[in-house]
Amino acid sequence: MARFVQWFRKLGVLLFLALLCLALALRQPEFLSVDNLKDVLVQISGIAIAAVGMTLVILTAGIDLSVGSILALAGCAGALAGQTLAQSGPEWMTAWGLHVPLGFLAAVLTGALCGLANGVMITKFPLPPFIATLGIMGAARGLAYYVSHSSPVQVVPGMRTIALARPGGVPFPIILMLAIYLLGWLALRHTRFGRNVYAIGGNEESARLSGIRIHTVKILVYTITGALAAVSGLIVAGRLAWMMPQEGDGFELDVIAAVVIGGTSLSGGQGSVLSTLLGALIMGVVRNGLNLMAVDYNVQKVVIGAIIIAAVSVDVFAKRFGRS
Repeated sequence: MARFVQWFRKLGVLLFLALLCLALALRQPEFLSVDNLKDVLVQISGIAIAAVGMTLVILTAGIDLSVGSILALAGCAGALAGQTLAQSGPEWMTAWGLHVPLGFLAAVLTGALCGLANGVMITKFPLPPFIATLGIMGAARGLAYYVSHSSPVQVVPGMRTIALARPGGVPFPIILMLAIYLLGWLALRHTRFGRNVYAIGGNEESARLSGIRIHTVKILVYTITGALAAVSGLIVAGRLAWMMPQEGDGFELDVIAAVVIGGTSLSGGQGSVLSTLLGALIMGVVRNGLNLMAVDYNVQKVVIGAIIIAAVSVDVFAKRFGRS
């Protein structure tokens, strides 16, 4: 029984996704159209990218409630930087289009700094991850409203390419998402950093005694999470052409949901970024299918909530049978 539960925990998410796609295809044949599948991947790209960082956090038995606010602050900061450099920067800068990468850089650095603040508070003070990231959630949201003067910030046309470019006919957010997942998989499975992340989540005290620099790894994990939330913010800003300070409200719940549905254990030490991608796909497929069937948005929330409860229940049962 224990072996079956462990097997189901690993392959059940993929099986559920396959059955879900089959059911939706039978009910709504247009679901499997190339354009619709591309739309699903584009729609989940922001959540999925931030979920790579959240996977790292949860693997260390932590949590990050600030990613939605970081998305808004970083998006506003990047849009303002690009706008300011385009309007007031040197002519050679705009001629070479350097205001665009510098705007991207400003956003990612803003997100990374917020993540760094989370990591430092969690390791050096130390504060529980829930409290530290809750504090940064409020601070980042307030700063987003402050720097934007509580108004939408227009995104310069060049910075919209991150969301609108279609090299080879493939939307760039999909390419970026897959590249980040590949890097995340390589980092977790084939580097010392990845082994340390799993070790900390499995047993932090044992990891400390084995010589792992717990604080350094955790600070890096939260910094990466903040930077990836900023990338998600750039995609959102590029799609909308404006970045609003209220953007990303509730985003952190969707990101955590993708990780949990993918099977990463909330107690740490078990999970993978590939499973998280499947979790994000399940959320995207469910929402897309329900939209095609014109199901009320509030009902969609109920369905996603039920899937989250089921995913956590599988994790609890897997642990229980694993000990038996």
